[in-house]
Amino acid sequence: MASQSLDKRKRAIAQNLIDTCGLQRAYHAARQYGWNDIAEEINGEIEKSSQHGRRRTDPPTQH
Repeated sequence: MASQSLDKRKRAIAQNLIDTCGLQRAYHAARQYGWNDIAEEINGEIEKSSQHGRRRTDPPTQH
């Protein structure tokens, strides 16, 4: 699993991107910056979400 191969700092970056941008945008941002291991981590989250029928592609809404 990708998350076990990333150190805590990179996992935090991946989670921050996901929380800020949503899964799809976070994935594309990580790829754009050449953060391939972080993009792989985010892609794993995308696959996990699709297996459970969830859609976490949009950024969270601020209330």
